[in-house]
Order: sequence, then C-alpha cells, then structure tokens
Amino acid sequence: MKVTWTARARTRLAEIHDYVAQDSKPRALAMVERILDRAEVLRLAPRSGARLQAFADDEVREVLERPYRIIYRVSATSIEILTVKHYRQRLIDRPDDF
Repeated sequence: MKVTWTARARTRLAEIHDYVAQDSKPRALAMVERILDRAEVLRLAPRSGARLQAFADDEVREVLERPYRIIYRVSATSIEILTVKHYRQRLIDRPDDF
C-alpha cells in the first residue's frame, strides 16, 4: 500500500520542523524523521491506528509519534496522511477540513 501526504499534512510537517528548529535544528530533523518513519510503517499495518471516535468515517485513524498525532485515512489502495497535530491540539469536526 502506498502512503501519500496531503498538502496540509506536508505544510504541518514543515511547521513542526520550523518550530522545533528554533531550539535545535538537529532535534527538528530527528522529529520529522521519526514522524515520516512512523507513517511509513502504516504500509505494513494500515488499520493498526486507533479509529477516531469523533468521525463517522471508520477509515480515519491516528497513530502517535509523541508528542504528535498522525491522522490518516485508509482506502483500498492507499494511506493518505491528512495532518499531523500536537496531541494537545483540538481536532476539527470533519476530516475533510484537515
């Protein structure tokens, strides 16, 4: 299964990098690598993440790469990373708004 990233998810990854890089560029790169690696693992077990109760769509799920949540949608042929959020950030009401 292929892992794809939405434009919003790519933007969020860049924002995370820039925020962490204010304190440490090596730590920022390491954090981004951890998030990317965690997302790639989904190819082996796409439904391993927890279903998000807030959404009716059973295929919207999340996995954690602390302190971030990787929110994704599983389809028959791919895994679409919708966004990456800090675990304390509020989720929106509809996954299409990510």
